[in-house]
Amino acid sequence: MGNEDITSSSNHFQGASIGREVITVGISEVNKSLKWQLPPSKSHAIRALFLASQGEKITTISGVANCGKDVKSMKSCLIQLGVKIESIDSNGQIIQHEDFGNASEISSYRVYGVGKNGFSEPKDCLDVGNSGTALRLIAVLCSRFTFKVCIDGDETLRERNTQVLWDSIKQSGVNISFTNVENRLPVEMTGPWFKDSKNEIELDVSRSSQPLSAWMLASSGLNQDVKIIRSGIPVSNRHWELSYTMCNQYGSKIIIDGKNIQLSPYVLELPDVIEIPRDASMASFAMLASSCLNHEVELIGWPDKEDSIGHEILKSESSSLGISWVKETLVSNEGNHSIEVDITNCNDLITPLSVMMAIGGGGVITGASHASFKESNRIRSTQLLLQSFGMDCVINSDGITIQGNQKPSTPDAIIDSFGDHRIFMSAYILACKVGAKIRGRGLHLIADELFIDRLS
Repeated sequence: MGNEDITSSSNHFQGASIGREVITVGISEVNKSLKWQLPPSKSHAIRALFLASQGEKITTISGVANCGKDVKSMKSCLIQLGVKIESIDSNGQIIQHEDFGNASEISSYRVYGVGKNGFSEPKDCLDVGNSGTALRLIAVLCSRFTFKVCIDGDETLRERNTQVLWDSIKQSGVNISFTNVENRLPVEMTGPWFKDSKNEIELDVSRSSQPLSAWMLASSGLNQDVKIIRSGIPVSNRHWELSYTMCNQYGSKIIIDGKNIQLSPYVLELPDVIEIPRDASMASFAMLASSCLNHEVELIGWPDKEDSIGHEILKSESSSLGISWVKETLVSNEGNHSIEVDITNCNDLITPLSVMMAIGGGGVITGASHASFKESNRIRSTQLLLQSFGMDCVINSDGITIQGNQKPSTPDAIIDSFGDHRIFMSAYILACKVGAKIRGRGLHLIADELFIDRLS
């Protein structure tokens, strides 16, 4: 039984809205040997593009082949703001027209930084696509400008309430107006920030670390010291710590004093080349393919712990999840048992982890409350996904409890991915085992352009 779906490099999708169409996934061969190269880390790549655009030199960002649509959304927005960014192949030649057909050929991006005051007024609305990270970073960057900027995203991003971000920007004196629904895209904003004497921002960090990252990463454009006062129990700490580390590595002197974070103006001192590590979170799908389909997987590109930004938990818990992880090889085994996993700093893992635990020894996932503010309410979406395949879990106050030794069955109805690429990718692997129709065609392109090719 074949799979009716696109290849990740197909031009068929160029300019199309992804995630609405249904694909039919047939039962695939099991016990295969796969090479699974992790895609570039979009967390690192988006931040590197953002910082390089604010520098005053040419910076090459390497290791971006097949980096996914979220990174390209950031790149596109920066180009609209007047930043020259060239796509370079492995021979150092400029690729004139970038699309999914040549995504594998792109080795690096060459960014011509415009400095603190070199950004220009965009002619059209900035489209951040599906990327919550790009939205937060671009919005705070645009707070600097005296000209009006419109920001929009795809349907999924339009549904996400980003009040914390807009409240923090309003505190800096920027005028914000929402075109349709309060605290939702599209939005129009006019700065500049901190035109009066105010120099403090209160910021709720209990739902997302991205607004804090945005303030840090845009701070080279400040004209005065600014204090960020954090409230709430912080989540995704490794991600804001990545932003903090990158800023201080490149010239800032951000000071953390308890709940207070002091930002100061500084001059970015960027290297000639920034190398992007691979995305450790995407190893969860390699593990799921091993667990669910009994594939032997050669995992290529597993990053160092410092670049894993919380997702190193996959390797440390692999044996409990029924995966033998020896060097680069992942093999399913019978050693799984009930475990408890805290994903406070890695909530992107909730869905593939849940499926592995349901098939394996079960257990409890905690520290997941902020997963409800992702592309979908990922806690509820994960439960619905499991139920669609004849399995289940119980939602708790900050996570889920999963019974082990469950067997997936062929769904009776179309599986909805809710516009969430991690739900789609988990559903796709399950469908390779039992067959299914899934709404969400192409969602993998957001983060891992070769995902379907790898499994075909």
